[in-house]
Amino acid sequence: MKTLKHIALLFITLATLTACEDYYEETLYSDDFEVRSNHWQLIGDPNEVGSYYEYVHTGVPLNTSYYEGVVTAYLYLDYGTKYEVQTPLPYTEYIVEKINGKEFHYSIHYTYDVKADNTIAFKAYVSDYYTGDFNPSTQYFRVAIIW
Repeated sequence: MKTLKHIALLFITLATLTACEDYYEETLYSDDFEVRSNHWQLIGDPNEVGSYYEYVHTGVPLNTSYYEGVVTAYLYLDYGTKYEVQTPLPYTEYIVEKINGKEFHYSIHYTYDVKADNTIAFKAYVSDYYTGDFNPSTQYFRVAIIW
């Protein structure tokens, strides 16, 4: 009787493990890149409410299958130091930079668009919209896509 229970348990285990016939082969793409300070473009007029800085990264292999996958972007903090970490975007804590004794606070977000030539746009929002006196510093990013 004990042997019959073991055989039944083995059969149930095998049936459970082999029941999934839908097999998906995942593909991973990742790209690390630098956005220099002069690559950020101002969207809107300087100091206008709603203005922000943007960098558009092109050539990302996005297609309609990403709807069944994951697209994510990361910001490297303390890049190239022993304290380097990457954090997922949006980075809603403010990055603080001082220029000529004045502090500027900004956060970084991203959007992606399959129909716009496979692009990912990184956006830096200055907290008080003083975009005329400021340009985001050089930042380092990673894009990762699994589909």
